[in-house]
Amino acid sequence: MLVTLQPVLRRFWYALMPMSALDDGPKPFTLLGERLVLWKTVDGTPAALRDRCCHRTAKLSKGHVDEAGRIVCGYHGWTYDCSGACVRIPQFGPDETIPANAKVPAFHCRERYGYVWVALAEPLQDIPEFPEDGRPGWRRIFQLYQEWKTSPVRMMENSFDNAHFSFVHRGTFGDPDRPVPKTYDLTDTADGFEAESSVPIVNPPAQSV
Repeated sequence: MLVTLQPVLRRFWYALMPMSALDDGPKPFTLLGERLVLWKTVDGTPAALRDRCCHRTAKLSKGHVDEAGRIVCGYHGWTYDCSGACVRIPQFGPDETIPANAKVPAFHCRERYGYVWVALAEPLQDIPEFPEDGRPGWRRIFQLYQEWKTSPVRMMENSFDNAHFSFVHRGTFGDPDRPVPKTYDLTDTADGFEAESSVPIVNPPAQSV
């Protein structure tokens, strides 16, 4: 079995994209093999469903958001709320009832720190708390938003790998004179572990502005 298909990974929160990316309509995103559609509801909060209309399996991300903040399939106009329930079938007359099984899976979805966060199953814990956010003297910087064509596990490995800083980032904060990586202090938690490492960096003038 692929490591990325382990069920426990579906129970963590993932920051998928900046909220601003949803300003012009719904967006697709694939998380751990699950194809999602993300959009902003009428009050500006994000929602996430499986990107697949239950009628003819069209991608909901190809549709649009109506005035009530619901997502409308671009194929036949079937409309879904943020719970995944179909709430409108334009082809039905006033006396016809929407079938109870006309729905698509919905996922945990929240906004925090300016990003859309999604958990595919019941989260093991809350979105990480950064107490500095919003405090005087601190500012939030949206560093980058990129598509990496690699596995999630390889990306996590890169984040924990202190040994590459001196070489990959030698033009910014990496210090080629100190190539030996610093060790991590590991703390066991109920759901895994926390890792902390203090990495020496350089701060050239171009990086100080």
